[in-house]
Amino acid sequence: MPDFPDTPIPPPANDEGRSKEDLLAEINQLRMENAYLKKLEALVQAQKQQRVTVRKKRK
Repeated sequence: MPDFPDTPIPPPANDEGRSKEDLLAEINQLRMENAYLKKLEALVQAQKQQRVTVRKKRK
């Protein structure tokens, strides 16, 4: 994983003051982001594996 610059992490929002719909929307957004990142990581790993396989065939 890449190293991210040291940026301050904002304090968590007061969830008790937020509506249920707002919280559910945030959960759905985070789930979509998580799924995207998992697929991206799998793609990167597949590309790395493919490069290794190509290098082995050349030898």
